[in-house]
Amino acid sequence: MFLGKLGDRFDWKPRVRHRPDIQPMRAPQRLRVRGWLGVALLLALLPLTQARGAEVPWLYEVAVPVEDQSTLARLDAAGVALGQLLVRLTGLTSVPRNEAVSRALAAPDLFYTQFGFERAPDGSLRLRLQFSPRAVLGLVRDANLPIWRANRPSVLAWVAVEDGSERRVLAADSEDPLVAALTARALERGLPLQLPLFDLTDQLAVEPAAVWGRLSQTLLPASERYGADIVLVGRAERLGDEGWRADWQFWVDGDIRELRLDSREPPALGHAAVDFVADELAGRYAVLDRGVRRVNLTVSAVRSAGDYAELLRYFGGLEFVQELTVSSVAGDRLGLTLLTAAEPDQLLELFRLDQRLFPDQLGEARGGALALVWQRR
Repeated sequence: MFLGKLGDRFDWKPRVRHRPDIQPMRAPQRLRVRGWLGVALLLALLPLTQARGAEVPWLYEVAVPVEDQSTLARLDAAGVALGQLLVRLTGLTSVPRNEAVSRALAAPDLFYTQFGFERAPDGSLRLRLQFSPRAVLGLVRDANLPIWRANRPSVLAWVAVEDGSERRVLAADSEDPLVAALTARALERGLPLQLPLFDLTDQLAVEPAAVWGRLSQTLLPASERYGADIVLVGRAERLGDEGWRADWQFWVDGDIRELRLDSREPPALGHAAVDFVADELAGRYAVLDRGVRRVNLTVSAVRSAGDYAELLRYFGGLEFVQELTVSSVAGDRLGLTLLTAAEPDQLLELFRLDQRLFPDQLGEARGGALALVWQRR
């Protein structure tokens, strides 16, 4: 793991505290649909049942350094890029080199659809590749690796730095090495993370002291303009010749997870913070391959052909759903069976993240099925 290379002491047993004043902010193959109604409507709605594009638009695009534009150099760099993509898709910082993974890394050209060479800002040569979601997710399944789906919570990072002379808030366009480390590591982990613009609007709403003091009553309203799901608050302090110390708080669902660490170099603080958040989210949302199971659902509020089409399109975009069976129709309620590796409780958490399916508090499901309500858009 990356963190084993820091060489500094830090606590990787984050504390979790509940804060009632902090409230939440707002597939490699075609999905198969079975059942008499499903077959009939699928014929008309087939284009809508393809797996939708990644919610994180750059998830399947990877850029890596390359020595030259030769075929050999391109294949070597493409293998590195595929390895980085597997880190993004699985949520793992270290992907097991089992037989399927090793075979894929030896032939990475089977998994990307486009490539091009470009110059990085420092003048070095980079290879940029666009990978096929279908092919790579097939590899993830063949290798029995977790799947962290493309729809991921967005993170806004408020970071205050005190270097002995001043205390300042880091903006998205700051040249501070901590900003570069946060954004680079977030790109590696597939985490949609941004820093505030800290323009005049932010400066009028948020003072450095509010970030340093981690004042939720100030930071949460100021974060709404960015549409973030999660707030990460950090404060980094220079400790003279001893290096740097950082305290991070990760705010999610009314709970606070905390991390403190020391490092001689600021980039290590940013890398560790991103790993801290990504590991937490992957642990919550990544679907482990413990075998495929059938999960029964009843979905109400499906009132029209348009609702049905949207429902199919939604399930077609869930990387962890391999098959959908439509078993019954009664008014605006459908009986469905999913073939998935996700457990029922995790399904509910994933549905909650998408804000499309909610527990049906008034409905009653039989036979242990999950009762849900469809939210149209």
